[in-house]
Amino acid sequence: MTMQDVLSRMCQVWVVLSGKHISTSKDPVEHNRILGEGGSSSYFGTIQERALKCKEQIRDKLLSKLKLRQQEGCGSHGEDKLSQRKLSASLKENNFCIPEHVDQFTMSQIRKATRRLSSKNLIGQGGYGPVYKGNLGGMPVAIKILKPRGSQGFPEFLQEMVVLSRLEHPHIVKLIGVCPESCSLVYEHLCNGTLLDRLKQGGLQWEDRIRILTEQRSALVYLHSSRPNAIIHADLKLNNILLDAGDVSRLGDFGTARVVPVKPLEEETIIRRTVPMGTMGYIDPVFLMTGKLTTASDVYAFGVVILQLLTGLDDLNIVEQVRVAVKMHAVNTVLDPSAGTWPKKPTGQLLKLALRCCSWERKRRPAITSKTKWRSLHTLRAMSTSANKTQK
Repeated sequence: MTMQDVLSRMCQVWVVLSGKHISTSKDPVEHNRILGEGGSSSYFGTIQERALKCKEQIRDKLLSKLKLRQQEGCGSHGEDKLSQRKLSASLKENNFCIPEHVDQFTMSQIRKATRRLSSKNLIGQGGYGPVYKGNLGGMPVAIKILKPRGSQGFPEFLQEMVVLSRLEHPHIVKLIGVCPESCSLVYEHLCNGTLLDRLKQGGLQWEDRIRILTEQRSALVYLHSSRPNAIIHADLKLNNILLDAGDVSRLGDFGTARVVPVKPLEEETIIRRTVPMGTMGYIDPVFLMTGKLTTASDVYAFGVVILQLLTGLDDLNIVEQVRVAVKMHAVNTVLDPSAGTWPKKPTGQLLKLALRCCSWERKRRPAITSKTKWRSLHTLRAMSTSANKTQK
């Protein structure tokens, strides 16, 4: 077992709970690999012991920090209502005003729209709080309401409002309005739910999966190309990709998004140091270990999304499973048969590209804005469009 293997297994026991990066595993790091010739079990044991000890020390520190943050948060955003005065002060401090196109709603309007927060209107539950479907002014909406005394609060509310209110893209969820007194966010309602739910239902053909990947890449290109500051989503995953009635996708949940300056002449994003956040299985291992966030972190997560849509797998070790299949020239064994007949050559090329996205070395990951690097996706998109026209 190499040091990278040990680190990889360490990464698999880290969990991000409601935006907080903690470890919930108390089990020792295990491995079932057979030692090759000249291998030393005592040597590997020593590495594992050190890795385990290091993991436990980091876990204890993170848990302590998390407890402190939760204690601090109870007084600042753990209440049922947030005063308009506090919101105005915070917005002024951040040099931001709620744009005219973002409506402001009262809590009474929110209650009326959701039938007094009826359980029948509940369509989701996340780290931020419950999500309800409702109707405001004749428009179907989704309303995300801050959970009192939860692990997320006003900072996430402000972050998502600030970022989303400035974005306008066909494949990014639209923010319709906010309710300042309850830190609620009101979005357009997308009736087909999350991409994860849609994938589990079955029947999503390869043509639609490729279209969705193309749509989401265009959303990431838009975010990463934003100037003077690039926008890093930092929590790209199947659960944060929403679908409308026609399965057209929108990227949502910008509560952990970060705005990163871009070097004027070099067109490279400046590294942003921040507390590791995201979701286990999608989080960039380099970001996890160093706290250095760049656009390459989104590329890593997008690579995982590609693998999931092509294979239908949802395992934590999906990258390794696909890597082994590609190495053994057995790509067909991992492709999801329920999606129909995949075009063999370009699909294999896209799988390899996805593995590059999931590389431990950030330099090997393809820039999401590069047209040439994403040729295999474009080829599949053209083939899927042609196939749809033929069927019609």
